[in-house]
Amino acid sequence: MGKVRRKQAKPRQSPKSTDKSQSPPSKARKAKDKFREGPNIAIIGGGTRCHDLLEMFAHDRFKHLKAKIVAVADINPEAPGFLLAQEQGIYTTTDYRDLSDLENLDLIIELTGKEELLKDLIGNKPPQAQVLDYTISRVISDMVSFKGEYKAQERDLSLSQSMISTLFGGIREPLFLLQQDYRILDANEPMLSLLGMSKKEVVGRTCHEVSHRSLQPCNSRACHCPMKETLKTGLSAHAIHEHLDRENEPRYLEIFTYPLKNNYGQVTMVFEFHRDITDELESRLERKARQVKKDLARLVHEDKMIALGKLVASSVHEINNPIAGIHTLAKLMLRTLDEIHLQGEELDEFRRYLELIAHESSRCGQIVSNLLSFSRQKELERRRVDINDVIRSVILLCQHRMDLQNIALDQQLDHHLPEITGDYNQIQQCIMNVIFNAMEAMPDGGKLTLRTSPDRKKRMVHIKISDTGCGIPEENLSIIFEPFFSTKEEGKGVGLGLSVVYGIIREHQGTIFVDSQVGSGSTFHMRFPIVNKGS
Repeated sequence: MGKVRRKQAKPRQSPKSTDKSQSPPSKARKAKDKFREGPNIAIIGGGTRCHDLLEMFAHDRFKHLKAKIVAVADINPEAPGFLLAQEQGIYTTTDYRDLSDLENLDLIIELTGKEELLKDLIGNKPPQAQVLDYTISRVISDMVSFKGEYKAQERDLSLSQSMISTLFGGIREPLFLLQQDYRILDANEPMLSLLGMSKKEVVGRTCHEVSHRSLQPCNSRACHCPMKETLKTGLSAHAIHEHLDRENEPRYLEIFTYPLKNNYGQVTMVFEFHRDITDELESRLERKARQVKKDLARLVHEDKMIALGKLVASSVHEINNPIAGIHTLAKLMLRTLDEIHLQGEELDEFRRYLELIAHESSRCGQIVSNLLSFSRQKELERRRVDINDVIRSVILLCQHRMDLQNIALDQQLDHHLPEITGDYNQIQQCIMNVIFNAMEAMPDGGKLTLRTSPDRKKRMVHIKISDTGCGIPEENLSIIFEPFFSTKEEGKGVGLGLSVVYGIIREHQGTIFVDSQVGSGSTFHMRFPIVNKGS
């Protein structure tokens, strides 16, 4: 405001105005104002508070106060309240002392807060006018400021509502807006389409009631609730759930939750997005299954090489003995031929020698052939398999090692055993690994029993391999088929044998379990499905 000036003895001129078209109210208007319904108000200070106060009067915010603003004074003619007053046809002036010439002025509101100006105003105001001091004016100012803040919050709220509306309308993924009590505030069209329900049927119900047909929130380990985690941490969360679609078919959905917070950082609402990954998950599982099969085939071959090394170590001696006999007989025959001519009994003796050589060389060839067949890596080839034949071929390879370890063999093979369908090589590997485990459990000798029998009621072939070895502790029974589990000394095994056995049997839709007692031995039970009739 301008400098405070003392009262002049000389009569005052007409009030100054920034707009020549504006002047104090005419006599006719003054007469009319005698019958007015409320007080006339003048404002000193044309800033933003004045602007907001003028807007409130213009929009009739004070319904029970029949008052009107008749003048605005400010030294800055560009002030926002000053300009708005001119637009509304209200008298304006750059000199607040001009207000003293206004008749029928009832109230002056001072919004500048300048003490000297207030004192001067009180001394020069019209007699009938009241002046609101700074404190009361400040209250009005704060009310106006509150109105401005309220309007700003209204705009923010309107913007937020617009953003939420745009979000719901534009997102193609199924979406819920949830309250803290899990109740649904809103759902977009993709979500309603997924559920096969209308918005009226969804809004107001809980998310778990709609998605899981459950009255309780998700709380199991298998069904982790991301909503609960978001409410607890205030952060986004993620989970994979199995939901029922509109046709009650199970679908696998990826759930994402995001918090909506108030000004105090408290979570008030939660966005929940759903993404259908059923097809993607099935594709992943198929790829994983193929990879598992490849890994199983690799493990089978690696374990087979380990078993082959053990076989070769024991078979070398078995092959070496007949070869030494063949060599000795051949040298004897050559020496005899050089010394004498063969006649009668000598020819018969030579014939026996040749028969012995043929038998021993045939046995060597059979052993070598079995070793080569066992070591060969082949693709999975399903065909009819006679379990008894498989067991006999394994015994042929292991017989010499059993003899060296002083292990007695008891074979109880059912001669009318039905055939099964499977890969000969892999089934041979199964039986070989279990027999090797049995022999290693009897380092000082014992008895190995092999028994086969049909279980026609369950349409399975039952194989029992029993030993009289050290047995398996009870705490290990549940983990002996896990990969890399081994009780052997370091360097004598990597723990793949029984895990490979388990994998092969499962691949053939069979079962395996073990009975064991420490100090009394173990019995492995293997079952394979019988060939279906007509296949």
